[in-house]
Amino acid sequence: MPHLVIEYAEKLEETISIPALVSSAQEAMNRSGLFAPHTIKTRAIPYRHFIAGEKGGCFIHAEVRLFEGRSDRDRESLSSTVFNALCQFADGVPAVTVEVREMDPSCYSKRVPF
Repeated sequence: MPHLVIEYAEKLEETISIPALVSSAQEAMNRSGLFAPHTIKTRAIPYRHFIAGEKGGCFIHAEVRLFEGRSDRDRESLSSTVFNALCQFADGVPAVTVEVREMDPSCYSKRVPF
């Protein structure tokens, strides 16, 4: 825990290095100082079919999922840090968004390695 899920318009793969975007976002999560580095899980999901606004422009959206208990200030700082990391790759991308969501640990299941 935490999970950082980056959703993006698939056509951005023509102009953006998605592996570099993922690495930059992972590093931003690490720099936040809120998590042990080995616990951060980052992944990216492309969308081929979508409608983003009236003109159907490209987008990058990141959702940070973490357990309850972080302060408002920590969540705001984390959102800003991840947002800035994504924006470094988003020249010409009209919609870049980040959302921090708290998860209820009683509703989270995880397989623990032996």
